[in-house]
This record gives sequence, C-alpha cells and structure tokens, in this order.
Amino acid sequence: MKNLTYKRAIKSFIKYLIAERGYSNSTAEHYEHDLSIFGRYLEKEFNHNLSTLQVQDIDEFQISEFLSDIILIKDNSPAARNRKLYSLRSFFKYLKKKKITKENPTSDIEATKSRFKSEPVYLKESNIKNYIRAIKNHNSKNKSRDLAITKVFIYCGLRISELVNLNLNDINYQEQSIKFYGKGNKERYVPLHSEVITAIKDYLPDRKEISPSNFDAKEALFLSNRGNRISVRTVQKMVKKYAKKAGIKDAEKITPHKLRHTFASLLYQRTKDLRVLQELLGHSDISTTQIYTHTDKEQRKHAVQQMPKL
Repeated sequence: MKNLTYKRAIKSFIKYLIAERGYSNSTAEHYEHDLSIFGRYLEKEFNHNLSTLQVQDIDEFQISEFLSDIILIKDNSPAARNRKLYSLRSFFKYLKKKKITKENPTSDIEATKSRFKSEPVYLKESNIKNYIRAIKNHNSKNKSRDLAITKVFIYCGLRISELVNLNLNDINYQEQSIKFYGKGNKERYVPLHSEVITAIKDYLPDRKEISPSNFDAKEALFLSNRGNRISVRTVQKMVKKYAKKAGIKDAEKITPHKLRHTFASLLYQRTKDLRVLQELLGHSDISTTQIYTHTDKEQRKHAVQQMPKL
C-alpha cells in the first residue's frame, strides 16, 4: 500500500482517465470538479489539511456525510448526488486497482433513487414543543443562541446554509422580516413571526459577550463560542443533541433539513397555499413544493372513519 496525498491522487487519477481510459478532457474535468468539491468539504467539516491528507485516511463515514449534505444542505437533486458518488467510486476503484488503498470505502454506499419522491419527514407540534422545552431546560451558555436558531428554522424554513450565512443587518426589526440571498443567489424575503423576533432579541445581549475573531464574524448573526461565524457542523450537532434530550423517536435522524420540512408541513396544513409556500421556501419549481401536500397519517385514518357504514 503506497502513501499518497489526496491532491496527488487526484492528479494521478485524471491522467489515468485520459491516458488509459481514453476519456475526453471535458469528462475528466467533471471528475476533477467533483473530487475538488469533496476535498473542500473534508477541509471545512473534518478539518483535514489537503496538502498532507493521505487517501487511506478517508473513510466511508466522511463520504456518506458529504453525499447526505449534498441533498440536505445544498438542496442538490438525487441525480447530482449520484454523479458525485459515481466520481468518488471510480476514484477509489482506481486507487484500489493500483494498490494504493486496500479497500474502496464507497462500495457499500447506495445510489439515491432519482424518481422516488417520499413524503418529507417532519416533527409534529408535540415534538416541537418538547424540543423547545429541552433547549430551555438545558443548562448551557448557548441557550439563547440555540433557541433563536431553532425558531428561525421552525418559523422561517431556512436552509442550513442560509441560516449560517445570516448577518446582523439582514434582520429588519421595523418590518419584522429577513431579506437575504439564498440558493442560486436569489433574493429571498421572509416575514418574521413574533416568536423569532423575541428569540433573536433575547440572544443579542449574549452575542455581545463574544469577541468576533474576524471581520466576517463581526457581521454574522450567529457566532460560535470562539467568535467565528457558526458552522454547519455545529448547527447539525446542536439539532441532534436537543432531539435526543427531547426524547424524539429516531433522534439521530433529526437534521436541520427536517426542521425546514416541519416549517413547510405546518404552514401548508394551515394555509393550503402552495404558491406562498413556494416563495417562502425559495423553490424555483412548484413541483418541488408539492411534496408538502401530503396529509398526516392520523388525518387519513380520521377521514376514512368518517365514511358511512353500508
């Protein structure tokens, strides 16, 4: 087994695709692009140094997290996720073939069924109340911040990438709204529920106690204890932590995106207005929003029970 850094391995793989497999430069560039995205993810989420990272140190968990976040955070399509999986699978297959690694960590990772659209998983009101209660009862110096983050998810339906990129001046207290640039660099306007306004105002005095570590952090709404803009990973861990404390079933599966689903599901149940929901979620295609037209299983049971006895 040879020692090879991730960066050097990519260069060797690209040369192999062109020289031995006969791939076009354009096709090889697509592979290189996907592997570069994965590399940046490893740097950001796992604190790897790509200049020294050995390919043998990359495992199935890191790859699975990357592919999950492609869907949950970046809102990519299943097809885009599958393409990145195929790029990684080909890369590690090459490394194993050249005896650079012993195993292919992608071999047990399955592709997403592109045509299958399941009903979104969301929390019921009772779950949400328990979740918020768990934050309030938790003895933590981050209590006000975590509560504000949770209420932004629940009442605004933001993507996690949009939440961590919020700045102080994105909040308009007079109009009670947030205006920011979301996916595709599209301007989004989201009105703020009074619960969100209160939670953010309660958090701001605690935020002032933290010294921002750089200019970006000075502008950021949500900060880490170290004075950096809060990271995606920190928010993900926070969400799971309180789901466990709230006693929610399958708490390990509760993610920020599930909270976004919760916002969408609760709003649709009350308004039945797909167009408004589409605008609030920032969906470019209303067919994406239509997954929220599902009804709760208990509602279905109740509806069937209303049928007359014949």
